[in-house]
Amino acid sequence: VQRGNQLHNGLNHLLGKYSNILGEARGSGLIQGIEIQENTDLTAQDIVKVALKEKLLLVSAGPKVVRMVPPLNISSKEVNEILKRFERCLKTLG
Repeated sequence: VQRGNQLHNGLNHLLGKYSNILGEARGSGLIQGIEIQENTDLTAQDIVKVALKEKLLLVSAGPKVVRMVPPLNISSKEVNEILKRFERCLKTLG
């Protein structure tokens, strides 16, 4: 529960910083979906491609949603690393 809350809170922080790209984060525990704003030309696949360059594995869940599904035994430090890499992706995209 703690790691899921940590991830969700971190994503919500990024939503505020990158509201021009991201819409909302939703999910349960560590499984989180991040919606991409409709008014942007970015697709989930665009984010997935940039994430791979950051060694971050994301999954597209439709054209405007990316999904994070980290392992259940993830540490607090690893959640922070996911959030840092995801933010680098967002900076790259825009």
